[in-house]
Order: sequence, then structure tokens, then C-alpha cells
Amino acid sequence: MQGIRCLVTGASGFLGHHLLAALAREGAETVALSRRPRAETPGARWRAVDLERLDAVESALDEERPEVVFHLASLVTGRRELELVVPTFRSNLAAAVHVLAAATRVGCRRVVLAGSMEEPEPGEAPASPYAAAKGASSLYARFFRAVYETPVVTARVFMAYGPAQRDLAKVVPASILAALEGRRPPISSGTRQVDWIYAEDVAGGLLALARATGVEGGTFDLGSGELVTVRAVVERICRATGVEGPEVGALPDRPLETVRRARPAATLERAGWRPEVDLDEGLARTIAWYRAARATGSL
Repeated sequence: MQGIRCLVTGASGFLGHHLLAALAREGAETVALSRRPRAETPGARWRAVDLERLDAVESALDEERPEVVFHLASLVTGRRELELVVPTFRSNLAAAVHVLAAATRVGCRRVVLAGSMEEPEPGEAPASPYAAAKGASSLYARFFRAVYETPVVTARVFMAYGPAQRDLAKVVPASILAALEGRRPPISSGTRQVDWIYAEDVAGGLLALARATGVEGGTFDLGSGELVTVRAVVERICRATGVEGPEVGALPDRPLETVRRARPAATLERAGWRPEVDLDEGLARTIAWYRAARATGSL
């Protein structure tokens, strides 16, 4: 990616943070978009853009003329409340369509759209506003490719975890912080099986899909291909931090939880990507990061 002009939406988010770092290491010229103004960071120039406004998105892409667009911006929540339907539609689906339309007009070389493991399979009903919007975004990506020849590829991201995840309600950071405080992490039954993927591996997969040839219009999994229950992951965190074990059943199970296993073989074959960090190593690195952040008060 040396010298390639890239534009990243959702750059201030968890995966955006890791992608910006990966792009900086590779010497890309990166414009980072966020809803609010941000201070400049090494390797990226920040720009405040409201992706829910088509005119704002078109203006940004017209002025920046990126070769590669990474669309990561998203309202990420698995909650089901009716009040979330319209905000999720605007933040996830409308924003994705705006980016696809603007990128098509500008003529980017590649658009990498961040999909989700929560997307429904054909014939399956989505389980949340987030899943519905992500599934519709992927459908729009295929539409833009088929009708307008937009060079878009969708990365279906599985359960990402790792350092610098600022949503402390997520199970991995919540459990780590509880354990570092000497408390047993409260969890639900923990029986949901999840395909976990380290955030730096996700960033590497996004870069691989930006570089690969002949993948336009495709959807590729960024996951490990292995299922591990939530309870087993939290138990590993407890063992690594010297805590007795999770408080199982302290939280309610959420209905209609999605269970998906990634199919990384196609991603390896077509884009040359495979995950490099296994779950134990990824959790060890993540625990070390939160331990240091907690010690310095930077959380």
C-alpha cells in the first residue's frame, strides 16, 4: 500500500484504529473520516464528515480522490429495540449506499465494505436492526457491482476482539477489566458459539482484499474458522488473570443469537489472507494492553 491514497470511514472506531495503524506501517497516504473533528495522528489526516448526508460524502470523495476506500463506519449493537431501527438504518445502510454511490462516481480502484457475521443467510430473517442493515448493505454492494461495475468487495468480519476496544460493554474487555479488578466476570449462560478473530488480523484481511485482483463483487470471511463458546473465552481470561471463574447466569441470554463459522479457505485462496494470531495469544496481548491502560489511567 506504499504511497496509495486511501480513505477510511469509521476511522475512530475499534477496527478503524487497527486499520489506520496497518496502513501507516505500509506507507499509505490515508484520509481518516469521522463524524467529529479529530486531532491529526501519525500516518493519517482527519476529516469530519457526516456519512448520513450524501452531499457531504460526495464532497469528501470528490476532493480527496482516493484510490481505495475502506468503509468501516457503523452503529454496532446487537440490541433489538424498535427505537434502534431508524438510527441503524441511517448509520449503517444509508451511509453504506452513500459511500458506494460517491465512490462509483469518483472512480475508485477498490472499495472494501465491512460486512458482519450477523448478516442473515439466504432465506433467513435478520435477528436485529444491525443484522438487517448489514445484510442489506452487502446486497447493495452486489447490486452496485452488477449494474455499475463498482470495484467493491465485502469483508464479512466475525467476532473481533483485541487491544483498544473502547466499547467496554463487549464481553472481552468487560471480562478482562472485571478480572483485573479481582472480580468474577458476570456472563450469561455463555453457551453461544462464536468465531473469534484478533483485530490486527482483521486489519490484515482488509488490506489483503484491497490488494487482491479478481475479487470484485465477492464476499470473503475474515474469521478463524473455529467456534469457541463465550464461557470458554471468559474462563481463559480468568485463568490468565488468576480469577476463580466467571459468574455464569448473572446476565440474561439474548434471544436469536447468531452462530456462524467463518470459511477462511476462500479468503486464503483468492486474497492470500489467513489469521496469524490464535485465541490464546490474542487474549494474552489484549489482557496486557488493558492492564497497561488501566495502570496509566488511559481507559
